[in-house]
Amino acid sequence: MEIATLLNLGCFVLFFLFSQNGKASGNSQLPVATKVWWTSINFKTILEWEPKPSGYAYTVEFFGKKTDVQKSPRCIKIQTTECDLTSFLLNLTDSYTAHVISEPMETVDKTEEYPYARSDKFTPYKDTKIGQPTFKIEENKAKDNIKLLIKAPLSSIRGPNNTFLSIEEIFKKDLEYITYYRKASSTGKKEARSKTNEIDVSVDRGESYCFTVLIVIPSRRDDNQQSQESTTHCSHSEKSFFEEYGTGVLAGLILAPVLLLVVIITFVCCCRRKKNANEVNSPDGVPLKGV
Repeated sequence: MEIATLLNLGCFVLFFLFSQNGKASGNSQLPVATKVWWTSINFKTILEWEPKPSGYAYTVEFFGKKTDVQKSPRCIKIQTTECDLTSFLLNLTDSYTAHVISEPMETVDKTEEYPYARSDKFTPYKDTKIGQPTFKIEENKAKDNIKLLIKAPLSSIRGPNNTFLSIEEIFKKDLEYITYYRKASSTGKKEARSKTNEIDVSVDRGESYCFTVLIVIPSRRDDNQQSQESTTHCSHSEKSFFEEYGTGVLAGLILAPVLLLVVIITFVCCCRRKKNANEVNSPDGVPLKGV
């Protein structure tokens, strides 16, 4: 009786081991995603990976330290290599991890575990890239001060009234503005900073100045503190032509036509002298003609 029981138990163990090996073997045949990375700008966040699937599909699940495991309905059994998670990563200070799961096109056993690739951690508040700010230039009446009115880009996060929040509204006091500026006629740059979206710069009266603006998040790591650079804009110059270009250019413009006139007169005089010389040296006073 005991021998029969042991034989039955042994058969059961062997069957269990073979069945588990069969599952592992089947799972290992599915390619695992590689190079999983996050792409995020202004809180528009997309998970990307490689390679493109053939004969199987991908499902994305994600979770955070303060967020339970979830799946985006748009990223279940997909044939693409990206998943937009913008509308799910709403706790901007949470640290998220994603799994890109390789699955057969038709899942028979829903309890079976499939191979997956794991992403690096991603914290929207610290890791999303900040896009270009824009700005306007205002000059005072005395023309000795320029005010920059800076506008931060909109994020992809919606506020209580369903409108997109600006980057300034999200970072609030954790945000600074910086401008690099120079005289239009020079390459030497200066810097000015402000906690508000207005920067005042003292300038030389009548000079044209060129400005570039950045947003800075000082609490971030050094390599991700600055936004993309704005387009460079220059103020208008009110200098006279003489002040702008100096005496050298002005003298050149005056002398150039005079020199040209002298050259023309000299050429004409030389031609006449040669003609007169030919007439004097010809026999019988008849002008020489070509032979």
